[in-house]
Amino acid sequence: MAKILPIKKVKDIKRIKNKYREKELYYDLLLFLLAINTGLNTATLFNIKVKQLKRKKYLVVKKGISYNLNNEICELINVVCKGKDPTDLVFAKQIRNNVSRHSYYTNFKDICAELNIYNASIDSWRRTFGYHHYLAHKDLFFLQWYFNQNTAEQAMEYIDIHEPMSSGFREGLNL
Repeated sequence: MAKILPIKKVKDIKRIKNKYREKELYYDLLLFLLAINTGLNTATLFNIKVKQLKRKKYLVVKKGISYNLNNEICELINVVCKGKDPTDLVFAKQIRNNVSRHSYYTNFKDICAELNIYNASIDSWRRTFGYHHYLAHKDLFFLQWYFNQNTAEQAMEYIDIHEPMSSGFREGLNL
């Protein structure tokens, strides 16, 4: 079994987004963007209701934790949630339209195969968030907490970062 890896190249993320748009898979694209921008797991994302997203700049899933929704996500929300009842699930299984959790997985795998992106799956989305969050902020302890990892080393392994842990602490404090 191949190791699941984060999508490390921003260029690949853009290619995936473009392929979703090309295929008009707007629900899939919204799910993908929410996952890689918030780090929320798919089980949580599948339980989001329209009222949590529509006409909002932030997504609140748990008390005290809010996630910024960028303009691209807000535009997709308007497309996907148009005409839906506020209490409806955004990513509800619609048997009539053959939309299910499995179809999101299959569509993503197909897109990755077309783009020659390997070792990526829906499980890569949280890891992608973590990887890019680490590159931007170097906040490993937040990621350890967020991904419920026991050690910083586990968090680094999860996001596929291979840096020595002690390198940033060699100089000590200079108070």
